[in-house]
Amino acid sequence: MVLRILGQGGIAYEPALRQFAIEFEEMTGARVEYDGQPWEQLMPKLQADLASGKPQYDMFAGDIEFQYPVYPSLLPLNDLIEKYDYDMEGFAEPVYNYGEGVSGGLEGVRFGLPIRIGASWVFYRTDLIDEFPDTWEDYDAMLAELTTDGKYGLAFAGVNVQLVKLFLARYWSQGDPLMTADWEPLINSEKGVKALTMLKNDLNHAPPCILGWDNPDASAAFLNGDVAVLEGWASFIAPDLQDPEKSQVVDKWAVAKYPENGTGNFTQHNMDIFNTTENPDAAFEFIAYATGPENAKRLLMEYEEESPRVSIWSDEDVLAEKPFLPDVAKAYAVGKPFTPGLPQWLEMFVALAEGLSSGMADQMTPQEALDGVAERWSDLIEQARPDWEYQE
Repeated sequence: MVLRILGQGGIAYEPALRQFAIEFEEMTGARVEYDGQPWEQLMPKLQADLASGKPQYDMFAGDIEFQYPVYPSLLPLNDLIEKYDYDMEGFAEPVYNYGEGVSGGLEGVRFGLPIRIGASWVFYRTDLIDEFPDTWEDYDAMLAELTTDGKYGLAFAGVNVQLVKLFLARYWSQGDPLMTADWEPLINSEKGVKALTMLKNDLNHAPPCILGWDNPDASAAFLNGDVAVLEGWASFIAPDLQDPEKSQVVDKWAVAKYPENGTGNFTQHNMDIFNTTENPDAAFEFIAYATGPENAKRLLMEYEEESPRVSIWSDEDVLAEKPFLPDVAKAYAVGKPFTPGLPQWLEMFVALAEGLSSGMADQMTPQEALDGVAERWSDLIEQARPDWEYQE
């Protein structure tokens, strides 16, 4: 028996899944093949495979958002979870809140099991910051104070798609959803303009070339000791923080929540099964093996990946090596995904990224930039208006 997975290549859990596949074949005789593709190629390849009439994949591993347009092609897992007594305990709260279908008729239907979770972390220098501020006003004052003598308060990835998580942390901390229940964008409201203005003002506390930086550049600035705070994805920096050959901040860093309960978009990568597979039980047994409690801990400890089972983040041996994880868990508890359940999510995400980039680069005012985003969002919604209410 051969089971094939389409998934994201180059991500931290790819080598883990490849190792789990070796172990699974040793246990069962079933071979699991992983086809890792660049993130931007995943959705086109997924849709092309499903449209072929003869899908070659049994499973998919990637952002839960990729499920939204292809729900009819996925196998509901509720019965298999019960049949195999799969352990659903200990996940981060958003996995329960947002890991099931949310659109009409799909409430409570689970199509995937999470292999990883993620959201923007806030890393800070403990030798420079005694107590991390819990208001945006104090946060900005601190960044300004730490921007001096060729050093800067803040680093982040400034290319357009990476700005979204930073903007959302500032927007969601004000309490509004992205849209009304009947799908009217709120993104260009007074709170949206305030959030973009806040982010734009933070350029005053960041290296001058930051809008051209991607995640490795921002991570390097923190590792080199050039900045006091980094807002970004942990996977690009966590493996190197305590490596004295790569890091100037060994034992001089910690993780904090965003001020005022802000959160960037919470992501979960799920392992899904296509309903065309000839071996649904074997496919489920593999994803159950890969995402179960034992391998969730291996994922965290051996592969430096953000395991979705936060219950193991407080194990004694985990805390001995990663004492910062309880603070990350607190941040994740308030996490929210981007436009949950909406098939048009990717086009809307890109539209927001492009609008934010225009506003940050002074090509438009924050109001003009977000008005353009709202107009684009309305057009996208009208192309396939959902028959259910938007909710976060």
